[in-house]
Amino acid sequence: MQTSPRWALLQRRLFNAIEDAAPQALEHYTHPDGRLLWPPSPDFQSIDALDDCYESFHNWPLFYLLGGSDQFLANAQREFDLINEQMSQHDTGHGYPMVVQEYQPGYDWFHQGEGNYLFYMLCMADPENQTNIERAQRFSGFFLNEDPEAPNYDPQHRIIRCVRNGSKGPAFWTMEPTPYWPWFGYNLPFYDVPGCSNHETMNSDPKLPERLGRAMSERQGKGDAIINLLATGLVANSYVLTGQEKYREWVLEYTEAWMERARENGGIVPDNVGLSGTIGEHINGKWYGSQYGWSWPHGWHGVGQAVGVAAQNAALLSKSLHYMDFVRAQMDALIARGIQQEDHLYVPYKYDDPGKVDYEVGSWMHYPIKNEDGNVLQRDGWFEFMPMHASDVAHLWSMSMAAEDSQRFEQTRNKSGDPFAINAWHHTKDQGGHDWGWLAYLHGEFPEYPEQILAHNLAQVQGRLDFMAQDEQDPATYNDAYFQQRNPVTCEGLVQLTLGAPLPHYNGGLLVTRLRYFDAQRREVLVQAGGMGEHEFTEVEVDKERVTVGSKTLGLALPPQTQVRLGLGMKRFVHEPSLALPW
Repeated sequence: MQTSPRWALLQRRLFNAIEDAAPQALEHYTHPDGRLLWPPSPDFQSIDALDDCYESFHNWPLFYLLGGSDQFLANAQREFDLINEQMSQHDTGHGYPMVVQEYQPGYDWFHQGEGNYLFYMLCMADPENQTNIERAQRFSGFFLNEDPEAPNYDPQHRIIRCVRNGSKGPAFWTMEPTPYWPWFGYNLPFYDVPGCSNHETMNSDPKLPERLGRAMSERQGKGDAIINLLATGLVANSYVLTGQEKYREWVLEYTEAWMERARENGGIVPDNVGLSGTIGEHINGKWYGSQYGWSWPHGWHGVGQAVGVAAQNAALLSKSLHYMDFVRAQMDALIARGIQQEDHLYVPYKYDDPGKVDYEVGSWMHYPIKNEDGNVLQRDGWFEFMPMHASDVAHLWSMSMAAEDSQRFEQTRNKSGDPFAINAWHHTKDQGGHDWGWLAYLHGEFPEYPEQILAHNLAQVQGRLDFMAQDEQDPATYNDAYFQQRNPVTCEGLVQLTLGAPLPHYNGGLLVTRLRYFDAQRREVLVQAGGMGEHEFTEVEVDKERVTVGSKTLGLALPPQTQVRLGLGMKRFVHEPSLALPW
């Protein structure tokens, strides 16, 4: 009989806490049949917010595949089905429902990717669900031109034809001119529209928002955008479910098209391509200016997710890590333009016309370096200097395990202060953001990390329970993200410490891991090399005895309260990735 280490006890406590909290949240915040309490009115209509409904349960199937009870998978699947049914009863305002053929009919991939997280995890958790397999193929068919009602892709120019797209095809009609009133805390989408130079002038003349709105429609309303690279996640998911070659071919073709455009643009990937395949075709020849591109609204946050997801998918499906150079080139371009301040490197997240950008940064963005007048700093066109998102570096390093990517971690990390601290403002939806601490732990510098992240996750669960006990908000006033803000399921520590991976890219990445565990039978664990069986165990060392394996899986039988330390030899990315169960 051995004494269990504290981290192991904390893991079990976390599993138990989530198992207890999730049913309470369902009972408290959904209708008796499981439907969400939002929208509050049957007359609600919008092209927005569908993704937030799916996101409410994005990590429930993930918790199941980590070891949670069967009810998490059942509830997640039920919610996905109910959301499709419920939201198909609401109109977009364009004469068709918010869900068409069980999919988003026409919106940007920043939001589509967020919403698809739940579906990808459902497929991974239950790859034999025939309904979801059929759905996955239908959804991918919208981008392989297999549905005549959804001609999204132009294979001649290797472009997705509109920044908004989906089951009804390129949604050009959603980009018709409407007045654009500046968002406080954000830059303008363009600075070369006559009269539209800053927030103050925009708010002084009602004709200017109309003028800028027309420019946005003309420039952003047609042609491909960098954010569409997130569609590779949808198609890659179909490949790992079915193994059909057409899905791999499309992912590689579309990713390589954008890699070629980056080379054409001197290394930095452009964010827009016109309908004829020309960079800047509809934006006055500029390589920047698309929706969710380098200029607006989030810059690298969107571009980095798109490039990172596409590179990861291409590397996974091709078994070739050279695709990760696509990410490295973009990171290095930002690092080279960074500003070292105290012990941290601040890299630019956005680019727009040099010398034109001048606005007050939103208070929620804690890090951008400012001018003396409090407005944003712009250097050579680049602005919004912030720390590099730790998750981007973590995904790159965990894919490559390369020394050069450890160096990128060293370049971009905070050199002092609390290694557990989060240095980015967007990690509220997946309750993550501790990738710096995880990377420091794996580089031998933060031995306390496992216990600290698990204690933090336990506190997150308890915090949601405490909030629930005191929550007096009228459900009639809930917004589309109300359940996200109350979701008690949190998986960051469990994914990092059991699967050896960061959480998926939140805007539509697959879960790519070093290990995965299956219950072969009671108290016998089947360990798989790679979350999709893409790796191979070469040998295992136990108590100084080495055994040759030569397989994607190995079995491990453990009596109660037993510890064993395994030394696993592994060849990486040598098998076709597949979600098929290992028996």
